[in-house]
Amino acid sequence: MHHLTREEAWNRLNAFVSSCCKKRLRKILIIHGKGNHTSGSDPVLGPLVRLFVEQDKRLGAFGHPERKHGGSGATWVVIRQ
Repeated sequence: MHHLTREEAWNRLNAFVSSCCKKRLRKILIIHGKGNHTSGSDPVLGPLVRLFVEQDKRLGAFGHPERKHGGSGATWVVIRQ
């Protein structure tokens, strides 16, 4: 998701979740980065992913994995049945 605009990232997330739902996956990992290279503003993609997950009715619990699996630069999400 690096270097995407907010709209592009939102659309990419929607397509990714749709694909995962069709494959009947139960848990996914979204890698969005930590925003360390964001210049002149606060990180964008992490908060955008959180907003997307909170608003999408297909998705349930979510959180950050252990550091070795991405830490705050990634978000795991449970897909509801």
